[in-house]
Amino acid sequence: MHEQLGESSHSAAKSLHVKSALNPMLWLTAIATPLCFSGAYFLKDSSPVFEILVCAGLTPILITCIGFMYFALFKAEKLQSEDYQIRHESLQIIQQKTGTIEVPIASLENIVNPRNALPNKQGEDK
Repeated sequence: MHEQLGESSHSAAKSLHVKSALNPMLWLTAIATPLCFSGAYFLKDSSPVFEILVCAGLTPILITCIGFMYFALFKAEKLQSEDYQIRHESLQIIQQKTGTIEVPIASLENIVNPRNALPNKQGEDK
């Protein structure tokens, strides 16, 4: 069971495409909260330990919610993916150097959706 859980968490981490400022907090919450709550469940007869584990399990959830609200109100660009931030920054640099951005229509689609611009490998369909 532990091996399956490890494999599934590893595959989830590999398939994660959107990376934002909230990802570390979400990972902390996803790992710490179930551990604390399951420990609290098994130690429910021991009142001080139970209370400590429940508080420790709720803390990452509260920190993540507060962090999300902070980023949503003050730094919304940090909630966007790294790819989007890089593309946005590169367009800003081009605009600063040239004064305007003149991009062919075909390039706009590649900027908006870069995965469509990648060449297909043999035997793969879009």
